[in-house]
Amino acid sequence: MTRFIAVILLSIVGLCLPAAGQDAPTTQKSGEKSAVSYGLVVDNSGSFRTLLEKVVTVTSDVVEENGPDDEAFLVTFVDTPKIVLRQEFTYKKSELHDAAQNMFIEGGQTAILDAVKSSADYLAKNAKTDDAGRIRALVLVTDGEDRGSQTKIEDVLRLLQDEKIRVFVIAMAEGKVFTKVLDRLTKGTGGAIISPKTRNDLADAAKKVSVAMRTK
Repeated sequence: MTRFIAVILLSIVGLCLPAAGQDAPTTQKSGEKSAVSYGLVVDNSGSFRTLLEKVVTVTSDVVEENGPDDEAFLVTFVDTPKIVLRQEFTYKKSELHDAAQNMFIEGGQTAILDAVKSSADYLAKNAKTDDAGRIRALVLVTDGEDRGSQTKIEDVLRLLQDEKIRVFVIAMAEGKVFTKVLDRLTKGTGGAIISPKTRNDLADAAKKVSVAMRTK
């Protein structure tokens, strides 16, 4: 009789446990945002001279989408010597907004790949690491025309993939957006390109980037 009862109990316990190879139920609540550590990498070259106001706006709009556990930094770039960390990692939106407001246009041969590599290096070394579910990303604002990078795209992609950093692009230009480099950066890391066409599209682009970053 005792053995019979024991068998029944073991059968009940077996029904309650997940089958081999199945994941245990997740405790993450539906609708929760994953925390993100990301960098804003913003083109400040001469081709953006007439777009600076929109660039500042869309950069600030992305920051406004940050959750309380998100951290971000801001890098501006023109040529390789003019890759500048304007704001180091911070949780404070006000500091990121101030850095965005202080951006200015300079002349030089645009070095997109060098800027992405520099930003990825900084992110990999300085991002918060005590949250296993934290997402890593770069938000690149540019027209896609790389004229002066010394880094090969294969090396940049290897770094991004090794560090699990996805690239999301807000593509802006007075005329043509050059997609060759942008396509490789986004497709090679699981990112995306978003192209706001009008001023009214800027806030929507920021929301789309924020959602895309958190979609695993």
